[in-house]
Amino acid sequence: MPPKTPHKQSRLEQPSDQNTLEEFKKKYQHDAFCKDKLCDVRKARMLLRHVLKPEVLKLLDLKNLKIDSGTFVNEELKRLYADVLYRIPLKNSHRSVVVFILIELKTDNDKWTILQLVMYIVHLWYREFKAVESAAHAENADEEAKERFKTFLLPMVIPIIFHYGENQFTAPTELNELVQTLEGMEEFTLDMRSILLDITTLIPQDFPEDLELRVLFMVLQTVFSNNVSERLLEIFRKLQPTFHSAESQQIWREAVYYLTTSAKNFKYQDFINVTNQIEQEGVFTMSTSLLDELVAKRKEELIAKGKDEGKAEGKAEMIIRILSHRLKSPSNRLQKKICSIQDIVKLNELTDFALTCVSLDEFATALK
Repeated sequence: MPPKTPHKQSRLEQPSDQNTLEEFKKKYQHDAFCKDKLCDVRKARMLLRHVLKPEVLKLLDLKNLKIDSGTFVNEELKRLYADVLYRIPLKNSHRSVVVFILIELKTDNDKWTILQLVMYIVHLWYREFKAVESAAHAENADEEAKERFKTFLLPMVIPIIFHYGENQFTAPTELNELVQTLEGMEEFTLDMRSILLDITTLIPQDFPEDLELRVLFMVLQTVFSNNVSERLLEIFRKLQPTFHSAESQQIWREAVYYLTTSAKNFKYQDFINVTNQIEQEGVFTMSTSLLDELVAKRKEELIAKGKDEGKAEGKAEMIIRILSHRLKSPSNRLQKKICSIQDIVKLNELTDFALTCVSLDEFATALK
């Protein structure tokens, strides 16, 4: 049996305090923006060329890199989501011999990040093992599947902590730092070390040569900075020589939209300052249509959010009815906790769990 999933607040909880809730929502915005970029195959290849050692890169068939779902299901019927997971074949090997690159996105100094990575890896190993075992024991299994199971080894998984935030990442990157060990017994203790890519500490000379990836790093540094206007101008000037291309214009729009909706210290005046400065320099006429486009997009999101909240309310009521029918009526406190959840995916999972849990205490535990 695979081990139980460790508690991970950002995936499983909805804070009750309004200020904390706003920070919680912004974390999802940060993760969504960054994950969207890193799940682009081209950017993934460029990132790995920037992060991994040359001797490792020469073994990997990056041309055939694939984005893995990164979703695992444990015995408690709870889903465990890895942020970004790449599946990469080894060069000159059997097609089934692969390496995984596991990326955990962080904007804070979470002490237990390395433990989360260990749990993802164990679940990934178990998933791959079960797939090979099932294929070998299938009724119509061929000799190749049976032989593969006999010689199967757990795949190599390279963990990367991808951090960008207000402060440098100083939490442990090695599992042993979190494990109490006895003198002379260290070699028998499970250990794992993660690569740390801390965007917060990078200087321009450390940025990738690839323009899209370089701009991504610049944007991620800007989102927590105190001088959004100045950094937005730096991003624009980096893109400006290639502004004849639709790709660069799209990168700029995405950067501006993300920063105007998510930057911690962004003010509306920052956008006006950037617009005025660009037009004064005469390098580019940024019409109000871009701002109109951003406002319209934001309006659409708010409308969609309202619709989602309506769906969320209905799903929460359904969960409460299921629990009341199967077990007993949840306490007012538990009902409020269920109704505070706006994540539709999580509510769908909790609906499934409400149909199978054996007690209200077990269900309440899933909300922690």
